[in-house]
Amino acid sequence: MLSSLHPQLVDSKCQFHIVSLDQLMLLDVSRDYPTPIPAQIAAGIRDAVAKGTLAPGDEVPSTRALAAQLGVSRGSVVTAYDQLEGEGYLLSRQGAPTRIHPELAVAPVHEIDGTPGISHKISRTRISLKPSPASTGTIKPAAWRKAWREAAAEPGGSVDKSGESELRHAIAEHLRLARGMTVSPGHIVVTGGSREGLMCILYTLGADLKVGVENPGHPGLRRVIPLGGHRVVECETDAEGVVVKQLPTDLDALLVTPSHLYPFGGAMPAPRRAELLEWAKQTGTVIIEDDFHTELRYRIAPQPTLSTLAPSADVLTLGTFSTLLSRELAAGYVVASPATVDRLKEVRGILGMPVATVTQRAIASLLRGGVVRRNTRAVHRALGQRRQVLEDLLVPLFNDARLAPGDGADLTVRFGTRHDRDDFEKRLLEAGIESGHESALWTSGGDGLVLSFAHLSTTDFDRAVEIVTRTARCHEHGT
Repeated sequence: MLSSLHPQLVDSKCQFHIVSLDQLMLLDVSRDYPTPIPAQIAAGIRDAVAKGTLAPGDEVPSTRALAAQLGVSRGSVVTAYDQLEGEGYLLSRQGAPTRIHPELAVAPVHEIDGTPGISHKISRTRISLKPSPASTGTIKPAAWRKAWREAAAEPGGSVDKSGESELRHAIAEHLRLARGMTVSPGHIVVTGGSREGLMCILYTLGADLKVGVENPGHPGLRRVIPLGGHRVVECETDAEGVVVKQLPTDLDALLVTPSHLYPFGGAMPAPRRAELLEWAKQTGTVIIEDDFHTELRYRIAPQPTLSTLAPSADVLTLGTFSTLLSRELAAGYVVASPATVDRLKEVRGILGMPVATVTQRAIASLLRGGVVRRNTRAVHRALGQRRQVLEDLLVPLFNDARLAPGDGADLTVRFGTRHDRDDFEKRLLEAGIESGHESALWTSGGDGLVLSFAHLSTTDFDRAVEIVTRTARCHEHGT
């Protein structure tokens, strides 16, 4: 039973003691840590349960009381509590205090070296402008809380390791409305995000694979391939996508992003798509389509997936919820081809389901209720506004700066010498801004800096534009 909370402010950290009957727990919550405040609160309570500081049945403070003691928003505490409730750590009932779930099974505590719990304060950049697949907006907290509570209230049942039936049906309906895809829910397998989805696909296809990747192209998923002992084969890409005539004929699989060609920003045109699918059919190559950015296109309607264009081809489509719901949400799906669906489900069954049932139900609720479609429209408006701001305010500040074509908000800046580039990057870091390097994003990339603004909150976007503007002017005058 919790009897009191005592806050202490030390070095911008908010430290509070939770006093139980006979134990004292110290939990650090700080904006200087790299994880969001809600995640820190949730991690601290999990740690307290693991240590035995909090036991099943113990009360926890109300969201209002804990927010006041920590000096954070109540919404941050509500988000943490909702997450913990979804995970089974907390039990809340109307008219009763929130408690550590009485039926929670606690594993034995093992001592570890160093200070357990949340990481020590580390230096970090305040705002990262490294390219990110996430969007400008996330689902509003009120919508998330409603979806989580409704999902948590549903009675439990048998677990389908391919994914909750209601989520797979909701995904199929979402793809029909948003992408014009006619997909059977039975061909959808829920995953822990795109990376985990790719791993499942590679397990499905076999061992020692030769997997083609776009070059240039976004590096995110390609780093997963060697982890499974497979070989990465770089494939030449131009502004229309992979150059089909230059593709090796002995590939086992080819990973492509036809709806968002990085760094060109465009989409693969219909003739190139048809050429690629015919090549795949002739060579027997499996196509893995990463569809992460499609629904964020707002200038033109999203193009159909490769599997829609050629239903008989062996095409698997990777989808993620990070761009539509939250970049911190590790959940996604694979739309399997008829040739791979049974084996993919078998692999999913062996590996188990990484996404909690409550999380899946909450996502299904957001998809069914139209929240995702409304949020996507808001994201489209925000992206258009941000591109205009970058075009008007930042592009004129540099001798060589351009916005990536298409619908994103990536600004590439090149300099006359490497010294100038390094000096500008250093100034940005000192001001709290981290940037990306062209050379780190794709093989044989340029040596400029890539500044991505699409994934930022409104506050961070405004601050980042202000800092980049000020830094550019100081750099130009050598001050």
